[in-house]
Amino acid sequence: MGENRWGNTVLVCAALGLVAAAGVTAVRMSGDGDDQPGRVLSTVRTPMAPAAPSGVPETAEPTGPTASPPPNQDNAIVLQNKLYKIGRIPASRCKEPTVRATSPAKIKQYYTQFLGCLNKAWAPAIREAGFNFWAPKLVVYSGRSANTFCDLTSTAVYCDGTIYMSADYDLKNQTTYDPLWTRTTMAFLIAHEYGHHVQAMTGILQASHNRETILSSTSMQLLESRRRELQASCLSGVYLGADKQYFPARGSWLLKWKWTVRNRGDEWNPKRTHGNKTNHSRWSRAGFDAADPAACNTFTAKPAAVS
Repeated sequence: MGENRWGNTVLVCAALGLVAAAGVTAVRMSGDGDDQPGRVLSTVRTPMAPAAPSGVPETAEPTGPTASPPPNQDNAIVLQNKLYKIGRIPASRCKEPTVRATSPAKIKQYYTQFLGCLNKAWAPAIREAGFNFWAPKLVVYSGRSANTFCDLTSTAVYCDGTIYMSADYDLKNQTTYDPLWTRTTMAFLIAHEYGHHVQAMTGILQASHNRETILSSTSMQLLESRRRELQASCLSGVYLGADKQYFPARGSWLLKWKWTVRNRGDEWNPKRTHGNKTNHSRWSRAGFDAADPAACNTFTAKPAAVS
């Protein structure tokens, strides 16, 4: 979910790490009653290391005034997009795929079924907003040698109209950590990357990237990146919220999903491209509760809400 530029292509990678101390730690959360104990990945050994956003130098963040405001057209696309006016998206009426992450073939089957459900829900919503819908391609790969020019340095990537998912990551989670957490993580990741596809179809992804590239301050560039990424997580929640009755997203599955989105953040990453775990939880759950893209306008949010 960090971003690089390949020609005219915006590449979006999954780079949110689970925030924990070094090593694998058993964690029991407490608070609002929807937490579950779970194993979390190390911040040191996480396979979800981020890629730097395009145009961000490997230096400390400068301070001071930013560049002149981005073009009005790009501002209008991200701030006032027609996507925010369509209301609740329709439920796909799909159930959670029954296959489990026990082999690359089964992982591919899971994601293929899930992608079909995402298409079913988002196609009428995108058309209602006045945009052309097209289904993204899906590549489930092992290792780092997928046949693509995209930089697959993360476990989930949206690049050039294709969603890339790492089977190795899911296999490791299934065999080493909590199988239920593996399922909620798979559901979150595929729907998050699809959120970037929604951004691409509605012009938000390119317009936001345009806004970022003319900002002279690294801190402002990273803020723009976090707005994109938190919106994709919110859109992930929108799909699940729309389909929660049929999926079904309830009981232990929903509790674990809430735990999952609450414990994904980029506090460990000096680049801060994706948002801290508190804001990630808030936006993901806002999308789930509303099932409406209007809940996901991160571009009008105050900086503290997308920190």
